[in-house]
Amino acid sequence: MIKYTLQCENHHQFDSWFASSDAFDKLKSSNLLACEVCGSNSISKSLMAPSVKPKTDKMVKEPFPQLKLKEDSLIKELRKSVEKNCDYVGDKFAEEARAIHDGNSPERSIYGNATLKQAKSLSEDGIPIAPLPWYYIKSN
Repeated sequence: MIKYTLQCENHHQFDSWFASSDAFDKLKSSNLLACEVCGSNSISKSLMAPSVKPKTDKMVKEPFPQLKLKEDSLIKELRKSVEKNCDYVGDKFAEEARAIHDGNSPERSIYGNATLKQAKSLSEDGIPIAPLPWYYIKSN
């Protein structure tokens, strides 16, 4: 895990954790990062002091690999459960979530894709949504 201090075009700063620098780059290039204050998705890394570890005789590549395995396993279990018990609505997620909320579509659990703008609109209208954590997790 890596922690970055981020800044939007309006100079709001906030911290966020990422699985790796590649994970940050993927989210940024997909416009999936947004400012916590204003919602802008023009995000960049802010200046920050590096965290330097003291020298040791033994180099540890990954201090707790069992935690990473457990995290991946839990995410895979969650993904299987969602895929088994929910309807995939693809790019129609925002439209279908709103229809369910308004009573124009049968009540059920759904998952799919939404833009940041669509997700923000749903949330502002009191429609409960949550991002799924397997965006950059490869499935086997």
